[in-house]
Amino acid sequence: SQVAIQFMSTRVFAFYVMLATYLIGIAVGSALYARLAIRVRDPWTAFGALVGFAGLSAFALAAVAGPGLMSLQSDAEEFVRGSGGAESLAMITRFAVAAGGLVLLPTLFLGAAFPAAVRIAVDHDRPGGDSGALIAWNTAGGVVGSLATGFVLVPAFGLVHTLAILAMAAAAIGIIACSQATRGSWIRNIVYLTAGLVLLIAAMTPADRFARLISANRGGGQAIYYNENAGGTVAVVENAGARFRRLYIQGVSNSGDSLASLRYMRLQALLPLLIHRGEPRSAMVIGFGTGITAGAIGRYPGLDRRVCAELLPAVVGAASLFQGNFNAAGDPALQIRLRDGRRELLRSDEQYDVITLEPPPPSAVGVVNLYSRDFYQLARRRLQQDGILAQWWPLPTQNVEDSRTLVRAFLDVFPYTTLWTTELHEMLLVGSADPIELNVERIARRFALAPVTTALSEVGIRTPDALLATWVTDRTGLDRFAANAEAVTDDRPSIEYAAWVRRGEFARVLSEVLALRTTPPLVGADQSVRDAVAAGQQTLAEFYEAGLSAYRGDRAAWAQALNGALRSDPSNAYFRAIAGSLPIEGDR
Repeated sequence: SQVAIQFMSTRVFAFYVMLATYLIGIAVGSALYARLAIRVRDPWTAFGALVGFAGLSAFALAAVAGPGLMSLQSDAEEFVRGSGGAESLAMITRFAVAAGGLVLLPTLFLGAAFPAAVRIAVDHDRPGGDSGALIAWNTAGGVVGSLATGFVLVPAFGLVHTLAILAMAAAAIGIIACSQATRGSWIRNIVYLTAGLVLLIAAMTPADRFARLISANRGGGQAIYYNENAGGTVAVVENAGARFRRLYIQGVSNSGDSLASLRYMRLQALLPLLIHRGEPRSAMVIGFGTGITAGAIGRYPGLDRRVCAELLPAVVGAASLFQGNFNAAGDPALQIRLRDGRRELLRSDEQYDVITLEPPPPSAVGVVNLYSRDFYQLARRRLQQDGILAQWWPLPTQNVEDSRTLVRAFLDVFPYTTLWTTELHEMLLVGSADPIELNVERIARRFALAPVTTALSEVGIRTPDALLATWVTDRTGLDRFAANAEAVTDDRPSIEYAAWVRRGEFARVLSEVLALRTTPPLVGADQSVRDAVAAGQQTLAEFYEAGLSAYRGDRAAWAQALNGALRSDPSNAYFRAIAGSLPIEGDR
């Protein structure tokens, strides 16, 4: 499954397609052998050959999979889309091609091997008991094999060598089985040849095979870090221009250190600390990622306790390769706890002034439990008086209906909720059980702290006014957006099973969210401050309109809005960096 997922996705549908393919292979293989079993004179030889071929085919297919399979996936996907199929069907077709190419053939052999084993092990005088015992041993083997492979072999030897070990074990079983046979010498020779082929392929397949594959599939980028572990594959890929690096988990991009990423992650850390009504002394980050958010909370001098929960040690191990994280992994004052973030909140009754979340997108399998109403209720219990929870809200990763359910879950728990825009593609939900007060004097005083000023100025937030200009709306606007949507809960994790994102959906979601924009309720602000914040909001609105125009393919509107934003703030590093990277739909 770890091999196949490199060609698929971390969406739940990818796992379902892979499992369905596996079960189909088992069923079809069993059915075919059952029809042919009467012709098989020596079940020992048949069993040995089938197990050996299963190991060989699994290893060989993984070893040769690459651009050819990806090209076939793309062709199948475009065919379905061009035939009028829905986006979800097109993507499931893409997954099915990968699963069929990597999983189907080995499972056909494995499926056929089971009835062959039945013929060997079952006594005709007691078919029920013997069959039950065989199924029990098969189930026990499946459990032990999964545990040993996932938690011992892959972390110790990596995917390629683990596949080789398993294939050689299969070949050895095949040879032992054939040695029990009384006939079929030519089949035994084929099994011996199979064992030789496994050794040959193992010798010719480099250990970093899948690291190279990730690089080849990322526009010519270079994998500069790669780790295969019990939690999945972790890679860092430097793009071809060497301007930034991205973090890949299970072959899917999770984050990076481009200026856009630096901006939203630093705001993710510092904005809730700056607007906190009290004097924050403790903060927790759930999800280490590139380390930028965890590193940014260290820029706030008033914190006595900083904690980060991260599930994968390999992610922390890659942190030194990313710029802008202030050496978070090496910071002795940052407690990095290697466990699931929700588990950390469950096991400890520690309380924090700020909890900020940067998990994978909510549509990724197994992540919805960090976006559910039940999770927010738990997190609220871990907040101090005036405590704030900040939740990353990526706009492009789900349809607008699913975003409504995400927001509704948040609103159901936090009576005081505000929304901020941290980057063109990202929003930040900030919630509290107590009123959130935008005291201008307090925010300006905290912003003036040298480490804070430097960290935010580098990403285009050079003044407190620019920070406050990222305000979008309060609970009133969010209630209007979420409307009557049903909240995401542990029992109803709807967003994990949502339809694939429709084409053009990001522009629709962003437009709808920006339509909620209001004037921030500033406390203690004179007219000059209000005017500066309003001007900042207008400049951001022009910049975002340029982004929307780019996604819609309107080059003229894109140029006009972008020029307006750059005239208003010509030295904004973020504006200039994003202006050169926005896709123009018509140019694709």
